[in-house]
Amino acid sequence: SSGINAEYGQGDITKFHVATAQQVMKHKKGIIEQQVVLNRIADSAILLQSMAAVISRANLAAEKGDVSELALANAWCGESHQRITQLVADLQNPKLTKVDQATLDVGKMSLDSNGYLAKSPVS
Repeated sequence: SSGINAEYGQGDITKFHVATAQQVMKHKKGIIEQQVVLNRIADSAILLQSMAAVISRANLAAEKGDVSELALANAWCGESHQRITQLVADLQNPKLTKVDQATLDVGKMSLDSNGYLAKSPVS
């Protein structure tokens, strides 16, 4: 046994798959306009990929007799699991968070002003 809690990754992949499929079925081609949803999907996918890379590296080291990376891998996977769990819960909640709305508002203001909203404090 590698000593890495693989249950995190397996369960997270399943949760991610279900939540992503639900969003694609809900929005269909319009998903391209759902920036908050796409951001959560991308963040989850990046975390899953990083978990796979960390587990692979730690397993390779453990197979060669070096178990020093197992604790780090477990810590990273545990933290990633918590973040994915929150992202998936947010995906399944149709209400935008205050942070989501603030981000969308800044984006709209930037779009309406034809570019970056803030003026440079240096000029």
